[in-house]
Amino acid sequence: MARMKFGVVLPMIGSLASTEAIDAVCDKAEEVGIDSIWVIDHILLPYSIGAKYPYNLTGEWAAGQGPWWDAFSIMSYAAARTSTVELGSCVIILPYRHPVHTAKIVATIDQLSRGRVQFGIGVGWMKDEFDNLQLDSFHHRGALVNEQIEVFKEVWANDPASFDGDYYRFNEVSVTPKPYQNPHPPLLVGGNTDAALERTAALCDGWLGISLRPQQLAEHRSRLLQRCEAHDRDGSDMPIAMLHGINLTDDPDHRATLADHERAQSVTGTVEQVVEELREFEEAGLTHIIASARRFGRPGGGLQAVLDGLDTLAHDIMPAVR
Repeated sequence: MARMKFGVVLPMIGSLASTEAIDAVCDKAEEVGIDSIWVIDHILLPYSIGAKYPYNLTGEWAAGQGPWWDAFSIMSYAAARTSTVELGSCVIILPYRHPVHTAKIVATIDQLSRGRVQFGIGVGWMKDEFDNLQLDSFHHRGALVNEQIEVFKEVWANDPASFDGDYYRFNEVSVTPKPYQNPHPPLLVGGNTDAALERTAALCDGWLGISLRPQQLAEHRSRLLQRCEAHDRDGSDMPIAMLHGINLTDDPDHRATLADHERAQSVTGTVEQVVEELREFEEAGLTHIIASARRFGRPGGGLQAVLDGLDTLAHDIMPAVR
């Protein structure tokens, strides 16, 4: 079995968002051997959100308002700042942009990074954001995204490229550059729904789940393999990534004090407890965890806490899991 990969979300959201923080995390990730760095996508944040967040038990979105830097801009900047780490999106919300433009951006970043892009994609969940962007695609966003994926493959593979679909049409156009990777960067479908698993099996290269427990991940992977079989694909080697939290504490009893919704959002505990649970995830089929590590009860905080967490992740957790 290939070793599990470890990634970290760049500090592009909230009070930590700054060029200095992004520089520091990019540099630290390469220094200590983190496998990947990731961005998260939203264009605007309504102050009143009626939609329920689908990836926790409470339905409340913890990110709230505050700074949220542009995902593609950060990926491009990180491509120039780094030389070895993979660059991923978890995830780009495809209905917010025209697929030809998205394809061009992704191929350009793949060229700039010499083939380090992992292209995580999603349909979006926040109807309020769709409404404020004056997009009427929320209720048919799944079909729209399926067609966007077909557009990506057409313009990445062919010149001239043509497409005649239900939502997008163009005839004999040139869209360059082509991706550095052949045939294109891996397409990872984000989301925990059956529709996301079907989209992965039918059209894409891997699946990116969000905040599942080991048994839940194993159940999702089993359903994914069934869908791959239905499409005459062997899904046994398909990448299985997950966006999750890693919260470190020196208190072995801290985990027992957490409510169910808190426990579901992260791997929490001492280094030994975290390693044990990550091994459970690996046995369930996880190949790439995307997280940030921090310690409870430590003085300071802010950027230094993030950098210390990366040191702990690289020196204490990754070798033990692998």
